[in-house]
Amino acid sequence: MTEPIVFEHGRVQIRVDRGVFELFERSKVLRSYRTPLEWVKVQVQVRKRGVILLHFSYVEDLDEPIYSRLMSSVYSRSTVEITMADEPVYRAFFTELAQLSGRAID
Repeated sequence: MTEPIVFEHGRVQIRVDRGVFELFERSKVLRSYRTPLEWVKVQVQVRKRGVILLHFSYVEDLDEPIYSRLMSSVYSRSTVEITMADEPVYRAFFTELAQLSGRAID
C-alpha cells in the first residue's frame, strides 16, 4: 500500500490517498473539496496586486489538464487565494499529481 501524498502550504492542505483527492482550507469557515483524482480540475486566475485564485472543480472530459489557466468564467466547488510567489509551489505539486494520474498541465 502506498502512503498518502500530503501537500501543506499556509492554510491549505491537500491529500491524495488511494485515488481520492481532498482539499482543506482553514479560514473563518473550514472548507473542503473531495473527489476522485481523475476528476480534479484546477484553473488559475491571475488577479491584481499579485493575487492568484485557484478554482477547484470537475473535468468534463477525463483527458483535460489537471492544472491550467482560466480562459473563461468558471464554476468552482472551492476557491483558494494564494500569492503569485506561491504559484510555482502549487504548480510543482500539481505537476507531480498529473504524472501520477496520467494527465497533463497547461
